[in-house]
Amino acid sequence: MTRPPTFTVGEFRKASASSPHQNCVRIARKQGWTAIWDDKCATGATSTATALASTELLLLRDEQFETYQAGIRAGHIERLPLTQIPRRDGSYVMRSDIAQPTADVELIFDRAELDAFHHGVRTHEFDLDRFGATGADRTECGTPASEPKARIPA
Repeated sequence: MTRPPTFTVGEFRKASASSPHQNCVRIARKQGWTAIWDDKCATGATSTATALASTELLLLRDEQFETYQAGIRAGHIERLPLTQIPRRDGSYVMRSDIAQPTADVELIFDRAELDAFHHGVRTHEFDLDRFGATGADRTECGTPASEPKARIPA
């Protein structure tokens, strides 16, 4: 497996439909890799320059994340590189079906977080061309916030 780059907090963005200053699914893309991070993992010492450990990230090659996005846009949720499994408490476990640099990484999101993330996927907010040549453009997504469309089952 090719070693993924180090991702810092400042390289991640969230969907425009996400609540400001609240817990969100965050995406960063660079050097052929896409990282998914749960910003609930941040602490008081976390800054935009904080490098994130692979134990906090789901990592996919860009083409694998593109496959995931295409599936979500088409309304498919099966046989995708990322799975979202409902838990009894109403939250969802997100994990990768692709071998990870660190085994057993799972991220936990609530329904609103997943809906906002899926809205961002459907509106192309996480497409590779939305990220600068060296990674994220360090802004939240430039697409105006709008209400999420119909839910895609998680």
